[in-house]
Amino acid sequence: MRCPARLWMAVVAVSLGCVKPPPVAPAAPRIAVAEERIVTPGEVTTERELSMRAQHAFAEQRWADAVAAYRVLTSAFPSGPHSPDYWLNLGFALEGIRNNEAARDVYLDLAGRFSTAPEASVALARAATLDAYLEDWKALRSIGDAILAREKLDDMERIVGLGARGLARVEQGDDQSASPDILDALDLGDKHHYGPRDVLPVAVAQAQFALGEIRRVRSERIQIDPPPVDFLEKLEERCAGLLDAQTAYAMTLGSVDPHWAAMAGLRVATMYDALHHDILAIPAPANMKTDRDKQAFYVLMHVRYRVLLEKGLREIRQTVALGERTQESSSWLDRARATEQDMLAAFAEEKERLAKMPYTEDQAKEALRIVESRSSQPARGGSPPGPRDGRGP
Repeated sequence: MRCPARLWMAVVAVSLGCVKPPPVAPAAPRIAVAEERIVTPGEVTTERELSMRAQHAFAEQRWADAVAAYRVLTSAFPSGPHSPDYWLNLGFALEGIRNNEAARDVYLDLAGRFSTAPEASVALARAATLDAYLEDWKALRSIGDAILAREKLDDMERIVGLGARGLARVEQGDDQSASPDILDALDLGDKHHYGPRDVLPVAVAQAQFALGEIRRVRSERIQIDPPPVDFLEKLEERCAGLLDAQTAYAMTLGSVDPHWAAMAGLRVATMYDALHHDILAIPAPANMKTDRDKQAFYVLMHVRYRVLLEKGLREIRQTVALGERTQESSSWLDRARATEQDMLAAFAEEKERLAKMPYTEDQAKEALRIVESRSSQPARGGSPPGPRDGRGP
């Protein structure tokens, strides 16, 4: 039987390779992924280019340029792999241009967006410091609570949280609750051997400042006007509290951040000024009837206790000098300058009034010398000049 012609031709064609085999899938093309472009009103750039520019500006402390670059990066990549660094550096740069409120808000935003990132703990610590600078005690307490609520805190993070919450509590009038926080924070600092000769981390300096605040508040709570029956004991107790507070404040002088030293210096100066004011507000005793007796009392009191004003003035001058040397610019330094002027005015006014009195300063000093030499005898005690009826000093 003969095959059909068409079938025969097909067999021959296949055997001779005249029919094409089934098509083979083409190889995958090579694809180059172009870096995403960032388009702003002023330029077209890339993340890499802008990041490098921001880093250079940051390293050269061109803070305004760094702020501008990191603002674009955080807007273009709010949650990318490098975003925590962008947010943190934006906060640092904002601090560089002294915009502490905006920096604090950036740090809080970072901590909220990247709560588990290492940068979050750094951001919360900086936010706590800025809230202390801004005296936003309510916010500072919230940050302290937030830090202490985090898991797996290291010792320095715990010091930050305890110091922030303790400082906020004492500034809000709750020194009793503040005390355990502050003491726990300082115990942790001692554990890491931070002493008087060390450069203190900001967290430890904050805790030392808070300890000074507790002692200051408790010292100034001791009232000496009107003079209590145990006036001398109360005055001695208040002076001891002032010196204890000054010791705690002095520890902040070793802080890596000079702002804490400025804050502490202002506090010490105002403590001396407040004690001077309270003592001199005490009226002449009731048994001093004549104007001459009252004038004598005025001269003796002012000459004897002027040393408090002088010490306060010395402290405030050192604080202003430190702020100018470190280029500190904050409300604390502004207040220090204003306090210095107030104390100088008070000093000048006192000198002017004393010059009009019927007794000279030399006479007052001689009278005080005689009284003190007599009071040094055991039978006489150590009472300063004034009536012995329990009302006067």
